[in-house]
Amino acid sequence: MFGRREQSNRSIGLCTVALLAAPLCCGSPQVFASYDDGERYAFMGSKAANEVYVIDLHSRARVHTLHLSKAPDSVAASNALRALVIGHAADSMLTLVDLASESLEQYEYPLTLKPQTVLVSPIGETVAILDRENARLQVHALRRREVLLTVDDVRTESELTFSPDGSTVYWVDQAAGTLQSADLWSKRRSLRLTTDDSALTAMSRSIDGTRGFISDADNATVHVVNLQEFSLLRASPVGPAPGRPWGTADGRFMLVPNGNGTVTALSVLTSESLYTVDAVANPVSINPGWIDTTAAVVGADGKLAFINIADGKELARVDLGNSPQEGIVTSDSRTLAVPLPGALVFFDMQKRAQISAIRGLPNDIGPAALAISNNLCH
Repeated sequence: MFGRREQSNRSIGLCTVALLAAPLCCGSPQVFASYDDGERYAFMGSKAANEVYVIDLHSRARVHTLHLSKAPDSVAASNALRALVIGHAADSMLTLVDLASESLEQYEYPLTLKPQTVLVSPIGETVAILDRENARLQVHALRRREVLLTVDDVRTESELTFSPDGSTVYWVDQAAGTLQSADLWSKRRSLRLTTDDSALTAMSRSIDGTRGFISDADNATVHVVNLQEFSLLRASPVGPAPGRPWGTADGRFMLVPNGNGTVTALSVLTSESLYTVDAVANPVSINPGWIDTTAAVVGADGKLAFINIADGKELARVDLGNSPQEGIVTSDSRTLAVPLPGALVFFDMQKRAQISAIRGLPNDIGPAALAISNNLCH
C-alpha cells in the first residue's frame, strides 16, 4: 500500500503508531509474513481484546494476531491498497495496516467524523465513511490522504452500497421511503420507493451496476431500480418481511431471505420471482458458492441450510449449535467460513459438510473481512 518503509511517511504523511504485534514464532522479532493476498487471507476483530486476527483460508488456521491501541469497531480489507482499514468510532480515526510491509506497520488516519460505517469501494482505492450520529458521509482516497466527497443529511439505518467503479454511493432513507445517491462530483439524486417511514433494507446491486434491489418488509416486495436512469422498474413480490437481497457472483440471481424462514430467488435479468423455498429462521447471510450452484443460508439460531440455487431444492442441513455472524465464501467458491462465538467453522461447499474449525477465538469475534469476495453486490 505505502511502498517501501523508508518512503511511507513521506509519500502519504501518516503518523506511525507504535507496533505492539508479536512474531508468530521464534526468530527475528520484527519480521513477519506478508498478508496482502486478497484471496487467501481474512481478518476478524475483537473489541474486547483490541485485536485483529489474520486467518489463512488455504490452511484454515489463525496465522497472526494484530494488537491495536484502540478497540476495532469495524474491519475492512482493500486488495488494491494491500491494507486493512480499521474503524474507531469513539476516537474519530482509522487505523491503516500495511499488509505488505515486513512488520505489518500501523498508521493513524485521523478523521473529522465518527466512522460508524466503513465501506471499501469495489476498486479498492477509496473508502466511504458514514457518521450516523451526525448524518454525514465522506469518501476518502486513503493513498492520497484526500477527502473526495462530503455529503450532509445522510440518514439511513442500513448499510451503504458503491457503484462498480466507486464513483457513486447509494443509501436508503427509511424515514423518507427513498433511495438516495451521491457521486464524486457532488450530484445527489433521490427516488421515492414507498410511503414515509418504511421498512426498507439496504440496496444490493447487480454485478454490472445497472440495477438495484431493495427489500420492503412492510409490503413483501423487492423494489427493482434502474440505476442508470434512477427510476423504478417494478416491485417484485417475495415472502413476508424480506431482508436485504444477496446476489450470486455470476450475476444471474438475487436471493431474498424472508421473515417466515423462506428464501425467494429473483432473476436479475427479468426481475421475476423464480421460486420460494423453506430455508432457516432469521437468516443472517446467504452465501453462494461452488461456482454458484449452491447457496448456504445461515440462520441466527445456528441452523445452516444448503440449497440448490437453480431450483431451490434443499441439499443438506447442519446445526451449528451457536449464534453465528455473517458467513463468507472463498474466492474460488469452494469453502464457506462461518464465525461463531469463540470459533471460525469451515465447510466444503461441494460436499456441504464441515471440514475444520479454528477454536480459541474471543466470544465477541466480529464478521470476517475478505478483500476479494463472492458477494460482490454487497
